[in-house]
Amino acid sequence: MSEALFRLEGGRYVPTDRSRGPWSPEALHGSPVAALLAHVVEERRSAELELARLTVDLCRPVPYAPLSVAVEPVREGRRVALYRLAIEADGRALTYATALCLRRNAPSEGDGAQYDPLPSPPSADSLPGGVLDRRGNPWVSYPGTLEMRFHRAPGGAEPAEVWIRADARVLEGVEATPAVRAASIADFVSPFANMGDGASPYVNADITLQLQRPPRGEWLCLSVTTRGAREGGGGGAGGAAGCGGVVWCGGGYVDL
Repeated sequence: MSEALFRLEGGRYVPTDRSRGPWSPEALHGSPVAALLAHVVEERRSAELELARLTVDLCRPVPYAPLSVAVEPVREGRRVALYRLAIEADGRALTYATALCLRRNAPSEGDGAQYDPLPSPPSADSLPGGVLDRRGNPWVSYPGTLEMRFHRAPGGAEPAEVWIRADARVLEGVEATPAVRAASIADFVSPFANMGDGASPYVNADITLQLQRPPRGEWLCLSVTTRGAREGGGGGAGGAAGCGGVVWCGGGYVDL
């Protein structure tokens, strides 16, 4: 599906049907929310900087209603920029975020830290396609609009490993940047982690996306597992091919 997630009308972002969540047609999925925040940062930041970290606190459901995004620059320097953001509806702040943008350094030729690359999953072209949406819903939610290919489908005995085509644009006619594409799938870590045996029903209250480098291409592969705690905490963890970074969701993390 090529429909954008929002329309810009009178300075506010009006959600399209594509941005709806699976639990209620009156609330948005967390990934379009994260993508909107990343888009606003990408529009604001200097061209010499890159989005390195986006933290989203999902304090309240974001409604299917016109939204405003407030941006407060904490620092805008040549090498570092930090922003505070809030998504508002009807004058009430619903979701808060912070974004850190950094200037990319030249590659080091010294004996710096070495990071092992993530194992390469089977290519998306070699796997069967599928659609993931909540059964019985009379509406199509954001997950059902995305093309997915399953190496290991969520809900099985092994960790889920799913290719997702991150093709969602925040606004029609505005090409999604690599950081926006990463944000547009970030909130899938939690549901994928909670669909397997022994999943922990934690509240998905936050997302933190950390990018070591921009994603490459539209297809990103999430490999997600559950991490829980007897004391009641929990989260999702995993890895992905297509870009470098880490996403923390609900107390867990996923490598991108």
